[in-house]
Amino acid sequence: MPTDRTTLQTLSRALLALLALAPLSLRAETMAAPIKPLLQVDTNLIYAMLALAVVQVIFILAMAGIMRTMAGPGAWVKWLSGKGGKAAVLLPFLLLLAPEANAQAYVDNSGTITNYQLFWLLTGLNIFLFVIVLAQISVLRGLTKVITGSDLVEAAPEPPKGPSWLDKVMKGLTRQVPLEKEKDILMHHEYDGIRELDNVLPPWWLWLLYFTIAWSVVYLINVHVINVVPDQDTEYAQEMEQARVDVAAYMATQKTAVNETNVTLMDDPSVLASGKAIFTQYCTPCHGADAAGSETSVGPNLTDAYWLHGGDVKDVFKTVKYGVPEKGMISWKAQIKPMEIAAVVNYILSLKGTGGPAQKAPQGELWKEGTNDAVPTDSTTTIADTARLANN
Repeated sequence: MPTDRTTLQTLSRALLALLALAPLSLRAETMAAPIKPLLQVDTNLIYAMLALAVVQVIFILAMAGIMRTMAGPGAWVKWLSGKGGKAAVLLPFLLLLAPEANAQAYVDNSGTITNYQLFWLLTGLNIFLFVIVLAQISVLRGLTKVITGSDLVEAAPEPPKGPSWLDKVMKGLTRQVPLEKEKDILMHHEYDGIRELDNVLPPWWLWLLYFTIAWSVVYLINVHVINVVPDQDTEYAQEMEQARVDVAAYMATQKTAVNETNVTLMDDPSVLASGKAIFTQYCTPCHGADAAGSETSVGPNLTDAYWLHGGDVKDVFKTVKYGVPEKGMISWKAQIKPMEIAAVVNYILSLKGTGGPAQKAPQGELWKEGTNDAVPTDSTTTIADTARLANN
């Protein structure tokens, strides 16, 4: 087609101009002072350019074979005598460009070619080969026109396409009546000019209904007749029993796990020493160094028998772990490990009765050993508590 030929000729001329300028750039590079290259050229890029050139050469040879097969001597003469002969002028010019580019690429003070110069040489070579490919395409189009007598061989009209597989599937699932046939399924009654279509139920809906009916039969027989599958109540009881077994097995592996349900009193000197160190680090600001507090201290006295939140070891552990935020006692579980909480609790309980004359007045309820009964202290001596580290 003329438009395609004009575009092809314009592109060919532009590529030839670039190719003609390539030797000048190589000569200028070798004569001028060393400058920083425009891009970094490595061996992989050189190999890629060589591979591209090889591919284009193979394509050119293949196209030449095709053209020899398509046309005999008469067709070549007929084409060259026409408009296609103008392309023959490009061949001598292209042949002259190649030696010029090669000669300029090898000019170097050291007598060797660099990767950077080789890259531009291969670039020019690939452009040269690409122009040949474009020229072959133009020649091939001309030969096609000579042989067939037209620019393009008219393609045979495509047969009308039938419905796609998706259309067939949707039609089978819905059984929807085409719009042009809806008049055949119009029902006779109408309301305000609106008439109803007598559509059938979609097959997918019917299949789902049949499946639920079949599943209900299977469920009834297996659950309530032959008892192969347990009912919901039995399944829940089995799951809960298995959960209790799993929890017990897990707790058996956690020998060092301590919480408010299994903590016990210990009189191990190493445990008490560890608890004293933790108490000194975290608890003395509110309860004093001796844990007895004072009338000006924030926390209560931890050495007497009165407790605000229970004096049992489990109660004190729970108070230290979760704190009493409404009274200013923070939760220590994020800062102290469970074993460390157990150590400080045992240390606090070991200080019973060690308070001095300056100890803080009792607060809370009197705690008796071995019982959960507490005797309220004298109201006149009860002072509002704000924080108790021992009850952490």
